[in-house]
Amino acid sequence: MRWQKAILLAGIAAGTIFHGGLYAEAAEAPQAAAVASVQGIEQVTVISKSYGDGELPAYVVLKYPHSLDSKQLAATDYTVEGRTIEKVMTNTEPTAEKDVPGCYVVLHLAHTNTAFDGDLSSRAKPDAGKDSKADKAKDAKDDKGVDAPMISDRQLPDLTVKVSQVKDVKGQDGTVYAASSQVHSSSAVVEPDVDRFTQHVYKDPETGCEMPYNLYLPKDYDPNKSYPLVFFVADASANINNTKTPLFQGNGATVWTEPEEQAKHPCIVLAPQYTQDLVQSIGMMTTDENVWTPGLTLVTHLLQDTIKNYAVDKTRIYGTGQSQGGMTNIAISDRYPDLFAAQWLVACQWNVQEMAAMKDKKLWITVCEGDNKAFPGMNEATALWESLGSSVARNASPWWNSKAPVAELDEQVRELAARGKKINYTVFAGGNHMYTWSFAYGIDAIRDWLFAQKK
Repeated sequence: MRWQKAILLAGIAAGTIFHGGLYAEAAEAPQAAAVASVQGIEQVTVISKSYGDGELPAYVVLKYPHSLDSKQLAATDYTVEGRTIEKVMTNTEPTAEKDVPGCYVVLHLAHTNTAFDGDLSSRAKPDAGKDSKADKAKDAKDDKGVDAPMISDRQLPDLTVKVSQVKDVKGQDGTVYAASSQVHSSSAVVEPDVDRFTQHVYKDPETGCEMPYNLYLPKDYDPNKSYPLVFFVADASANINNTKTPLFQGNGATVWTEPEEQAKHPCIVLAPQYTQDLVQSIGMMTTDENVWTPGLTLVTHLLQDTIKNYAVDKTRIYGTGQSQGGMTNIAISDRYPDLFAAQWLVACQWNVQEMAAMKDKKLWITVCEGDNKAFPGMNEATALWESLGSSVARNASPWWNSKAPVAELDEQVRELAARGKKINYTVFAGGNHMYTWSFAYGIDAIRDWLFAQKK
């Protein structure tokens, strides 16, 4: 038996073993032990995006000890609680900008508009029992066409995620990172849409009031050049004491600063924040009484100060806003008729007789059929403008489908714009007041139309 033991030891040393009368590579058996399954996720980072229905996690970045290749990964290797993974990339850096082998796995999360598009007065939420009285009152008031509440219960977005690696994945060095039921919570958040802006406070010398605001300057901003200015004002639900609220409540401010948009239309973006402190000290910025308020004076002075202190092309100042923000635009446009080159009014209305002054302005108006405030208000306003000799390009019923692919909506917009009218009125089927801005600013062709206008 001594010779058998000697052969066995020699075989192991030489890298072979004897089994069943056949020689086999000993490396095959030890390899599984050398490349033992290990837990690999070391850190979870969220990269957010501001969509029309608010800021949400868009990417989940997982850090591993060693490099992986996306070609060896699949979306089904992972789960993210409450979300669908539509694509997996790898990178040498914790970003979603390229797909190369690296120690970072980037999960692309699918996004579907979650904004409620039915009758606000009968809205039934899954957590209906947890709704605040202010929220219920706000829904009812929005539906009945009276002023929004003076106190908003908007909360900061929840950008946390819970992710699991549910299948084995293999690194480029052969390491197998084992599947596990372990749930990893995100520990870091990157907010590129929000972070492109800087925050400031304007102190009005006339009223003594202070107003925080968000400002975006184009990459490589040159004060010796001139840039178009986009002035965006959010709706009254954003009236809370957080300066960045216009940047996460939707995409009416941030969409203009996305790299693809800036490549086409470099511009300065001003997004003022009307805070709860301002509401309590000087009142709402706009009301359905359609009167000029101290808040309107304050935001107008901020706009004028921005035009004065930055390299703004005064022939290309564009105003836009939703609900309160659209009303703000109308009021300023009425009082300062030569200020804006064009305006995009989303889900808003004003005193129709006062709006007679806007009959020759360049406007794009977007409303939903189910908006009990803006739809009848803008029907009346456009009819008035036509009676005063202005021509209006409008889409006819059946109204446009807000859930259609953007390419389809872009084509409809271009066809309407091709009629060459100064005033364009677009109505979307169903929906409601607040739903309108969850999709409106995602229509590329309306943004293109706005930038084509000049005084």
